[in-house]
Amino acid sequence: MSSEKNNIASSSGQPVADATTGGVSNWPPRSVLAPNDPDFRWERQVAIDLHNTLVNWLAPFIGYVNLHFGHNIDANSVKLYHMQFDPDNPLSDKEYLDAFVAFARRAEGGYSDLQPYDGVVEAIAKIKAAGIDVKIWTWTPGASETRFDNKAGAYNTGIAQRVTKALVARLGLDPDRDVRWVTPGNKKFEMAADHVPLIVEDSGETAVGVGQMGHAALLVNESYNQGIVAPNVLRLNDRRDMAEAVIDFFKKLDEAGLLL
Repeated sequence: MSSEKNNIASSSGQPVADATTGGVSNWPPRSVLAPNDPDFRWERQVAIDLHNTLVNWLAPFIGYVNLHFGHNIDANSVKLYHMQFDPDNPLSDKEYLDAFVAFARRAEGGYSDLQPYDGVVEAIAKIKAAGIDVKIWTWTPGASETRFDNKAGAYNTGIAQRVTKALVARLGLDPDRDVRWVTPGNKKFEMAADHVPLIVEDSGETAVGVGQMGHAALLVNESYNQGIVAPNVLRLNDRRDMAEAVIDFFKKLDEAGLLL
């Protein structure tokens, strides 16, 4: 993917993020730094996705799938976010849905055992210390016995939500105050409604949608989001550099007098 370096640097002096060629020539993007309404102000708040952004969901889930369906899928080779639709992946749509619900409902060996990526706990602490409010925006399947694809409507209940709250607490956040249960497709609308300027994501689809709404997205590097080129989307080279990228973003908004 062709890219141009921006001016965010880690303590080592190396860039922490790459601006894609999808219309981002500086950071933060112009739509954030120069809103049409002169009285508009942003919240001093960053939204961060949870699964596969802060905690490793894909590798444990694929391990579960390989064990129960006899596959030999490599988590590092997944090319599509919705991997069940990849013709080069042996996992069928039915297997994916069955495994997803079963994995989420496990009290042990499922959502409850997901591990944070290296450096994210420290990154969250640095962002909070800089006076920026950190919110986790995530979605969890429900406790219903039925599969989540039949619209049973039990989302964000039961075991998956309970263990997710415990996981958020391990990240140094308050699960009763700092978590918003929101579907991926609604994130861009809730950001607009609440004046949240920035989200950190692993989903290229969500990041692109946020950018199209005039907000900004940091995209963590994953095999399934390679090649994403879109306005207002910046690729984060390493999760351990998340704090520098977020703090620098809000510093520039502060200097422009755009924060509440």
